Amino acid sequence: IWPRDKPALKVRVVTAVGLLFGAKLLNVQVPFFFKYAVDSYSKLPDLATTEGALITGATALLLGYGAARIGASLFNELRNAVFAKVAQSSIRRVARRTFLHLHSLDLSYHVSRHTGAMSRAVDRGTRGINFILSALVFNVFPTFFEVGLVAGILTYRCGLSYGLLTVGTIGVYTLYTLAMTQWRTKFRVRMNNADNESGSKAIDSLINYETVKLFNNEAYEADEYDKVLARYEDASLKTVTSLSALNFGQNAIFGVSLTAVMLMASHGIHQ
Repeated sequence: IWPRDKPALKVRVVTAVGLLFGAKLLNVQVPFFFKYAVDSYSKLPDLATTEGALITGATALLLGYGAARIGASLFNELRNAVFAKVAQSSIRRVARRTFLHLHSLDLSYHVSRHTGAMSRAVDRGTRGINFILSALVFNVFPTFFEVGLVAGILTYRCGLSYGLLTVGTIGVYTLYTLAMTQWRTKFRVRMNNADNESGSKAIDSLINYETVKLFNNEAYEADEYDKVLARYEDASLKTVTSLSALNFGQNAIFGVSLTAVMLMASHGIHQ
């Protein structure tokens, strides 16, 4: 994402990061606009009979609320559009290097090739680059920035307990996600290996169609292919079920935390 010989891509990265932080700042302002608008309307005597209600401060705040939401969405989409060139350029360079590397391997590798597995691995690897780059640039550090910003605002406006609860929630969420992901990784690895092997068996068998027909080996090839598919099916089911457990746990953490915040807020109102 930071090639020395391509300053235009560096400009795009900086612009995308700037748009990202702009979107985060706008997104944080959205609930405040809504709060101020509600407070303003609650202080008006009667909007139905108030002359010029459409140009009141409350209306302006509602317009600001809508503009902040739209602006945050616009910044996010502009960020994706600007960064797309960087991601695609990285994918292209890595794919080209991989292609040249495969051509540089000796004859023994190409004689015992596994075309299907190799093509699956190359395709999965190049497609995963975009996800990894986006996660590193747009998710990890910006998320910490946004959490710190929100926790600071909650501590300043609502009290230390709200800020600590926010940081604690993200901490528990992160630890739980890391632990579950470590546990799930072995299922994903098995699924990917079975996927590579199934692709290898199918493609190589079709490439060597004449040999298979010559030895009347269609049933054997189909049985071997089915065994690999059975392993893929088993690993895929475990991957999906473990993902459901991960998602449920994450939602439960946020649900418990949201309930705790609401209880704290209701207690503060009664006081």
